[in-house]
Amino acid sequence: MNWGRGLFIGMSIFMLFIIALAVMIFRQDTDGYDHGYYEKGLEFNAEYNREKGVFTDGVKPGIKLAGNILQINFKEKTEGRLLLQRPSDEKMDKSLMFHSDPTGQVRVPLKQFAHGHWQLVLAWSSTTKQYTYQQKIFVP
Repeated sequence: MNWGRGLFIGMSIFMLFIIALAVMIFRQDTDGYDHGYYEKGLEFNAEYNREKGVFTDGVKPGIKLAGNILQINFKEKTEGRLLLQRPSDEKMDKSLMFHSDPTGQVRVPLKQFAHGHWQLVLAWSSTTKQYTYQQKIFVP
């Protein structure tokens, strides 16, 4: 075999490699760019302000586990959403709407929840503001 034939075969293999890479790149359906980047950033700021408002306004709820009952005490009568997230299995996550009694107390039975660690996320609205509070709890 002479050097011309080897050079031709080497260049042909290299060109096929480049063409295969170009085809692979053009077949990809995602460009890796998050098109909702700015909207997510704005939502993050709003969520941060709701969490910060709990401490600046002094409306941190009191959370207590009494047997199989989760007791949440607010400063005033309120309504909102309670999200219990299981860190080990997101299929077990539960979202509940709640309305407190006139004293600001909410009682949630925990019989349907598995024992272990849970992330408690409270989102509620007061007279003029919205708040979000998170806390880890252990269901015995």
